[in-house]
Amino acid sequence: MADDLVPALHDPSFGGSQLQAWEDHRPPMPAIARSPLERPVAAVRRFKWLLLLIVAMSAGGGVAATRFLTAQYEVVSRFMIESDNPMDAKAGPIRTMGLLSSDDWSQLLRSGRIADAVARQLNLYVQPDNSADAELFDHFSADQFRAGKYQLAIDRTRGRWTLTRLSAGVVTDSGTAADTVGRNAGFRWAVPRWVFSGSGVRTVNFTVTTPREAGRKLANNLTATRSGESSFLVLSFQDTDPRRAARTLNTWDSVFMTVATDLKTKKLALFTSTLGDQLHTAKLSLDSAEVALSSFRVNTITQPGENIAIAAGLKETEDPVKKDYFEKTMEYDNVKHDIRLLQGLISNVAKDSVPSDALLQIQSVASGAPTTLALRQALQDYHAKEAELVTQRIVLEDEHPTVRTLIVQVRTLKQKIPALAADLLTSLKTKAADDSIRIASAGQNLQKIPERTIEEERLTRVRDMAAGLHKELQTRFAEAQLAEKSATPDIRLLDTAVAPLQPTKNTAPKVIFMAFAGGVGVALALAILLDRLDGRLRYLEQATDELGLPIAGTVPRFPKDGIDQDSPEQMFQLLESFRSLRMSVIHASGNGGNRVSVAISSPAPAEGKSLIAANLAMSFADAGLRTVLVDGDTRRGRLHDMFGLSNTPGLTDYLDSKVALLDVLRPTTQENLLLVTSGTRRRRSPELLTSPMLGAMVNALRSAFEVVIFDTPPLAAGVDGYSIAAATGSLLVVLRVGKTNRRMAAEKLRMFERLPVDVIGAVLNGIKLEDGYRYYGYVPGYEAEDETPGTAVAELN
Repeated sequence: MADDLVPALHDPSFGGSQLQAWEDHRPPMPAIARSPLERPVAAVRRFKWLLLLIVAMSAGGGVAATRFLTAQYEVVSRFMIESDNPMDAKAGPIRTMGLLSSDDWSQLLRSGRIADAVARQLNLYVQPDNSADAELFDHFSADQFRAGKYQLAIDRTRGRWTLTRLSAGVVTDSGTAADTVGRNAGFRWAVPRWVFSGSGVRTVNFTVTTPREAGRKLANNLTATRSGESSFLVLSFQDTDPRRAARTLNTWDSVFMTVATDLKTKKLALFTSTLGDQLHTAKLSLDSAEVALSSFRVNTITQPGENIAIAAGLKETEDPVKKDYFEKTMEYDNVKHDIRLLQGLISNVAKDSVPSDALLQIQSVASGAPTTLALRQALQDYHAKEAELVTQRIVLEDEHPTVRTLIVQVRTLKQKIPALAADLLTSLKTKAADDSIRIASAGQNLQKIPERTIEEERLTRVRDMAAGLHKELQTRFAEAQLAEKSATPDIRLLDTAVAPLQPTKNTAPKVIFMAFAGGVGVALALAILLDRLDGRLRYLEQATDELGLPIAGTVPRFPKDGIDQDSPEQMFQLLESFRSLRMSVIHASGNGGNRVSVAISSPAPAEGKSLIAANLAMSFADAGLRTVLVDGDTRRGRLHDMFGLSNTPGLTDYLDSKVALLDVLRPTTQENLLLVTSGTRRRRSPELLTSPMLGAMVNALRSAFEVVIFDTPPLAAGVDGYSIAAATGSLLVVLRVGKTNRRMAAEKLRMFERLPVDVIGAVLNGIKLEDGYRYYGYVPGYEAEDETPGTAVAELN
């Protein structure tokens, strides 16, 4: 057999200088851009049954949760807000300013005045624990009552009842069927007589809350919608009972209309009352002016003027100088008169801190002079703000921002009016001083003009001013009375609430969808989390990036029931994977591929290293290369079973110098392939593998064969694999996808940094041609016609 071990010479171009030069100057391979979805998709595919279980459980939980949901019915009513129109002011005195601004209607809708009234009318402040007892409370009412939990015990045999307040634990009241229930608790409740029919004791538990609390709960289900400056106000109310929802909203609309009408009437009544007081003051001023003018005429009727008896009331018509003097004198007297009145009024206003309508009766103020414009405007603003404050206090509490703002404005005007009056007094004094100088200079020329004419003119003007003011107030008072009699609310009900036949809001589909979507989200998150926590090798980048190993080849997963020799697809994929691996090993050798010696190992057992070694050796033999396969796993080697040979003599027998090298070389059924079995099991096997005999054996085999392949023990088994790899000089690492522990593999491979071993790369065993590995498969249909029957594939039994 020694003669047969001499290899044939091959074509030198197979590993010539041209190939080596190309290897040295080979351009770098471009980086492959991987999709960021590859790993999540692979994780979902791997945990698909767990994910389906989670999604199914989540959807089932959503379906179960819908049994506890009740459908919601929504009813709708619609109002029209009659906003103020400037053109309506020309239509007559009936039109008045609106009760509230358009934005305040929703506040009025939710106010306690309306909500409390609705709760009382519908008895919503009493709730029985059992809905079957609701008919007993149809005639329930209460005024001043004690809120809390109550229990009504009806003894039908004796025809008596007992009311107990559970929160206090004491009997509140008792009586017969004809008595009113709960008189001591503030109830007015007549229990129907039919309740006492039969025998035994019937217990009714119920809770009584305040109308304000019940109304607040109702308001939470009420929605008021108004789009922009639209005149339409839409109210919607939701409840589980469609009839109850319609009855509640219609009651709410009725109370709302009643309260709005009442507030509008009270506002007009207050406005009319204020005008009545002002009209009374103006009437007194007019009467006083008329009495003063009449008294003056009576007293001066017999007095002559300018040597001529002049009838009382006759006006002088002289030249312009005289006329100007009269006017200046009367104006001066009026100013002096106004100064005296104004001084008295200022002191009274300062004491009372209340603006007086008498300021309007002063001639300088009533005449509309520019200097009095601020004072008159302040008085008008005060009355307007005071009326608005009274109206807002009907609807809102004093703590409301609107009411507080009005209080501050009224207080400011109270302080502002005396200051404006004082400024007017100063102005009048200045004017009086100026007029007195002018009158004195002109008096020398007009000393003979009768003083009674001037006085009569002044009194006539006072009377005319008072008459004009009285007439204006009388007109406005009549308009206010007419508006009060014909007062209508500023809103109109257009659509009433109608009980719907179908639920408006059914959340069951939404709950089921949310449960399903939540289950999908949790399942995906769990799959990604489990994938991140998985310490086993799953993806290509884990071998290249984390372990630093180039991919020398991939081997598809063997079927559980073995390889189907009649399946061209399976055979083609397996054969092509080992052919690709063979090519990688050949070109990774340091001598251009003329001689190949490589150790094949794995980080842990059961990762397929022996299977890879056997089939790779068969692939080299199929290529016509004389190949020897050495079973270096001296403890658990099984290559002899794979090829149907006995285990002895073998490697351990040769290393222990028991036999010669030619005695351990066994021919196999595969042409060009010889096998060296592991040999006799010895306790000294690790020491034998570290002896110089191993290196000598490798050199001898390398000189006699073109390909030398060692199947080593796993690296986790001890030093055996490292010794064999150091002897061959190169190593091929087998990593099983889904089984190899990355952390252990990294630690075991770290030792090769200190050994003279060229790690060729990694062989990914047991891959599925899907996800990130789908590009490592081969397109079927290109296999040779006689390839499957004529080619063998090694399997472990």
